[in-house]
Amino acid sequence: MLVRSVLLCILLSLSPALFAADLQTEGRQLLSQGDAAAASKKFAEAAKVNPFDASALNNQAVALSAQGDYEKALGLLERAVRLAPARADIATNLNEMRAWVARHAPQIKLKEVPPPIMNVYPDADIPPEPPALWKK
Repeated sequence: MLVRSVLLCILLSLSPALFAADLQTEGRQLLSQGDAAAASKKFAEAAKVNPFDASALNNQAVALSAQGDYEKALGLLERAVRLAPARADIATNLNEMRAWVARHAPQIKLKEVPPPIMNVYPDADIPPEPPALWKK
């Protein structure tokens, strides 16, 4: 009885992930058939099931860009890169989208990624002593 309930709990916890994978598979099929609008809806559903799935966000961005919604696609790609910084394919999609938008759709404002601030303090990365009025 205990084994059965444990297996049931495991299956129930896996079902959203499997459902999201099925939605992504359907979305990729629709996209390959040229139905970007329906594919975008499937990818959006997959992202609702797991909002931290960088693949679903990337795929939705691809479908949206095929429909001409470059601004929303850029936002999704930027979020996907933040969620999965090690995924080179998603970073490549973001860089290519930024380059394309910069050439063909200058009215869309690109978010500039500020460079990291290094050596803020003169003596390595140790902040200076607080002003006298802050000391007790």
